[in-house]
Amino acid sequence: MKKFLKIFLLALMILSVASCGESENKEPLTADMKDKSTVDKLNNKNSEPEKKSAPEKNFSPVVISFAGDCTLGTYSGYEDFENYWSNGADYYLGNVKKIFAADDITFVNLEGPLTSHPQTAEKQFPMRGEPKYVEILTSASVEICNLANNHIYDCGEVGFRDTVNVLRTNGMKFCGEGYSGIFDVRGMKIGFLGYQAWYDTDELRGKISSDIKKIREEAGAEVVIVEFHWGDEKAYVSDPYQDAIAHFTVDSGADIIVGAHPHVMQGIELYKGKIIAYSLGNFCFSANLNPGDKETFILQTTLTRDGEKISITPHVIPCKISSTDSYNDFRPTPAEGAEAEQILNHLADSSKKYKQTIDFSR
Repeated sequence: MKKFLKIFLLALMILSVASCGESENKEPLTADMKDKSTVDKLNNKNSEPEKKSAPEKNFSPVVISFAGDCTLGTYSGYEDFENYWSNGADYYLGNVKKIFAADDITFVNLEGPLTSHPQTAEKQFPMRGEPKYVEILTSASVEICNLANNHIYDCGEVGFRDTVNVLRTNGMKFCGEGYSGIFDVRGMKIGFLGYQAWYDTDELRGKISSDIKKIREEAGAEVVIVEFHWGDEKAYVSDPYQDAIAHFTVDSGADIIVGAHPHVMQGIELYKGKIIAYSLGNFCFSANLNPGDKETFILQTTLTRDGEKISITPHVIPCKISSTDSYNDFRPTPAEGAEAEQILNHLADSSKKYKQTIDFSR
């Protein structure tokens, strides 16, 4: 019996020594080696085991708002825009902020550089805005702007690069002049492109088709949006060359096309089920103290997924570029009543040339 007890005690000692040696050779499990959920589980013995489930897919609609020319600045000797800055950045787009904040993406044309570099362009109205004016866009929930226009280089290459840096620093996306913008909204990838399109050329067409193919195949864009700076100033009806480029762009894979430069509204066409708004007109427009035509609009599109198919529903919000008719206070404002109906009627009249257009009823 004593012999058996001695053997048992000896075996127990051997096991104890082996266990201590194994413990010393193991690297301790520390928090930086574990994810937070593991740490929580170790600290909470009563935590329930993690349940695995399939990832949720949110197919709720995506809303994009489009607005026209935003010239945020002045030309030589014209300081009125700056005079309103004392009201704060919120002043300029304050009357449309609720609309832009409620959507998923707001897209405008930034017509001119944001830079401290002096104006260099030899033209009648060279534009320049202070870098701080980017707050006008960011404070109003504008997420992306087009840079492809005839004023973006008014302060030279330096001014253009300054603008790109200002936008990047403030978390804004941009497209045009060789850049593209990509958004992923609840799993829907949306790509933005921009071009100056003064003529219908093979070179332009080649660039458009190549860029659309690239943004779809390499960036994975399911929806492609293109902005063109084109057409004739103060022309209410699109030029045939605009129509031709727009149709080619849709045929090349674009889903939504918007235009700028005429400084007035042009019609909206439905072509092969895609939307072409040939000119959105002016919006927050500092280049004219009192333009005779203050009508403009916000084009909203609702993108709805059904399996692999994405449908696009347009909606027009009639606006004026100023909150007063007597002068331009650089404060775009939604129109109401008879004024709103008049803007919609003007858009409908400009759209009569197209085989198909959208429903302009409110």
